[in-house]
Amino acid sequence: MNTPDAPNLNDLLKLGESAVSALLGAARDWQKEAVTKKDALVRQMDLVTREEFDVAFAMLKKIRAAQESLDKRLAALESPRSAKLAAPKKAPRKPSLKSAKKTPRKPAKKLRGKR
Repeated sequence: MNTPDAPNLNDLLKLGESAVSALLGAARDWQKEAVTKKDALVRQMDLVTREEFDVAFAMLKKIRAAQESLDKRLAALESPRSAKLAAPKKAPRKPSLKSAKKTPRKPAKKLRGKR
């Protein structure tokens, strides 16, 4: 049952197989190229690793805790002082008109200068 179409069909299958393998190879090449470009971009962006980020974040937590502690200590130290500073000062008393005595004015002294 060898028909004349059989060799053409085998040739067509081989051609399809080679086309598929060529496409798969091109896809692998594109994927490798994309990974290479992504890695280069990440290096260029100077990103940190997760471990470096975790270490820096832990340091930040400690620094914030220390700052809050220092803020509380400072507030405790300043509270007695600020209470004294915030106390209103007594305004000087102005003499009333009734109690004001009129004193005679003294004549102005003449300055003796060298002439």
